[in-house]
Amino acid sequence: MVFVEELNLIGLSKAMLGKHCLDAGWGQFFTILEQTCWKYGVYFQKVSAHKTSQICPNCLVETGKKELSERTHSCSSCGYTTDRDVAAAQIVLIRGLAAVGHTACDACLQVNSLESLRSKNPLA
Repeated sequence: MVFVEELNLIGLSKAMLGKHCLDAGWGQFFTILEQTCWKYGVYFQKVSAHKTSQICPNCLVETGKKELSERTHSCSSCGYTTDRDVAAAQIVLIRGLAAVGHTACDACLQVNSLESLRSKNPLA
């Protein structure tokens, strides 16, 4: 499964670095990624990008707006600390799994079982 944020590319293009956002070709990248997933039978879905960097992936409490220079996510409710981008990616994963009827715990169990298989067979 592949989940990506559904970015407002038109809104991004009107910001200070708009030309650079358009030059990066994010829209085209998402289209190619979606087509590649379809070709190989991998589930692809866009999820809401709303407040992905403002929600704690551990307790799902809103932690508030952060400046771009602030690179660490730190939750005052549960004490969870990680890189800001990692926290946003975890929120995207949680939203994507919820959209297909799974929970993050289901995904953790699958990842942990894969890691245990790989530790027993490094070639897997």
